[in-house]
Amino acid sequence: MRLANEDRSIGAEREAAGTEEDSLEVPANTVLGVTQQFLRAGREDGPSVVLRFLSARRLRHPQHDTVVVLVEAVVRGRQIPLTGAASVSDGVERTSILATLQATNAFVASSLV
Repeated sequence: MRLANEDRSIGAEREAAGTEEDSLEVPANTVLGVTQQFLRAGREDGPSVVLRFLSARRLRHPQHDTVVVLVEAVVRGRQIPLTGAASVSDGVERTSILATLQATNAFVASSLV
């Protein structure tokens, strides 16, 4: 996992143990760690943001196979729940990453402005 813009590039790689729970949680936690580092290296005039992984679930339905990730952002002591969802098409790990990125998009976008 790597986040980059013109002056920042931060990445990490971790291995999951092989269970579906690990295939959801390890990528999500990795993304949050990289995103947290990316935010810290960004704008200094913005509020400090702490991101915490809360949960990830795979929701299977005959017509949909989706991963939903719940993240918490703590900004100035205020806890803000964030959710992201993505359709499973290229593997559960990749989908967990996409859902986590979706949940944190607003904070990453604000650090780029």
